[in-house]
Amino acid sequence: DHRQLWAGVRDVLHEPALRGGLATVFATASLSAPLLTFCPVLVKEVFQGTAGDFSTALGAFGMGGLIGAVGLLALDPHRDRRPLSTWFALAYGAIVVLAALNRWAWGLPVLLVLAGVAMTASNASVNALLQSSAPTHIRGQTVSLFMLAMRGGMAMGALVTGATVYWLGVREALLINGILAIVAHLVIGRFWLRAPLPAQAS
Repeated sequence: DHRQLWAGVRDVLHEPALRGGLATVFATASLSAPLLTFCPVLVKEVFQGTAGDFSTALGAFGMGGLIGAVGLLALDPHRDRRPLSTWFALAYGAIVVLAALNRWAWGLPVLLVLAGVAMTASNASVNALLQSSAPTHIRGQTVSLFMLAMRGGMAMGALVTGATVYWLGVREALLINGILAIVAHLVIGRFWLRAPLPAQAS
């Protein structure tokens, strides 16, 4: 029933801690993730690189993702993940800014390793928080909204960034994205970190 579906969505968004986590994922996906989407353009137009250079950059991002995932295993599972997610989301935005300003081809894979670490650490921390703190009766809707925020944010970010790249250039587009991501996460984090976690429903 669609009314039950929308009621569940409203219940999720009514919880400030859950809403803040979803906003963090959406901001990261729409503003920072286009760094990877437009990496081929960056490699070709800015550094006059080859397909091999793009493969190296893509592999660097994947390596960073693995490092971030392994690093999270060392954390206390009962620790509040909100500060960690916020700081890594901010770091991801800063890395996008640095990638836009970077003038050396060798620096791009280094930055993409760090981007992979930051993205995985931030998004995985949000996912763990949502699944552990969401009341049982809305846990399914919470996870669905997490995936929607991530996938939908990436699609929307790619579309908007693509238009910006067309009008301004890839460096300028990524610079704008990175600055907006930092501002967005500062604002989101200010409220999210203060929000009480929802009480678990039996």
